[in-house]
Amino acid sequence: MTIICLVLLLSGSDSFAQTKIRYVNSQRILSEYPEALEIQKKLDEIRTGYETEYNNMLQRYEALVKDIENQSLLLSPEKKAEKEKEAQDLGTQIEQYRYTKLGPQGELYKKNLEMTQPLYDKIDQIIKQIGEVEDYDYIFDVVQGVVLYGKPAYDITNRVIEELNKIK
Repeated sequence: MTIICLVLLLSGSDSFAQTKIRYVNSQRILSEYPEALEIQKKLDEIRTGYETEYNNMLQRYEALVKDIENQSLLLSPEKKAEKEKEAQDLGTQIEQYRYTKLGPQGELYKKNLEMTQPLYDKIDQIIKQIGEVEDYDYIFDVVQGVVLYGKPAYDITNRVIEELNKIK
């Protein structure tokens, strides 16, 4: 909102005519830049592995609970209590697994940060470099909703992708 107010304030002054503004579409950069696609593919594979293991654990738990229900009349009270304890322990393990792997601060979250932060830094560096070389005053990201209108001629997303692809 403050950026919109700043743009509106500047639009009334003569200096705004000299202001060079461009924008990028960060979502498009992430969906077209091969390195970003590769990172997303690796993260999807990691997530799938965690989810598969989680689902396998759930199936084991459900099978154990069903087994206890089916054999309930045949089991001695001690054996039944032992199996119920086993099911309870497995349920606890499942919740711990879900939290440590898929939770808000879990391994998937940490892997995501570890893998994407260098990419975001690289994209920011390229945008800053283009801004300095082309002497732009502002470069906005349309995905964040800061640009209410932008002429396609001012979209430098292709340029950012080209510069990123030059880096190997």
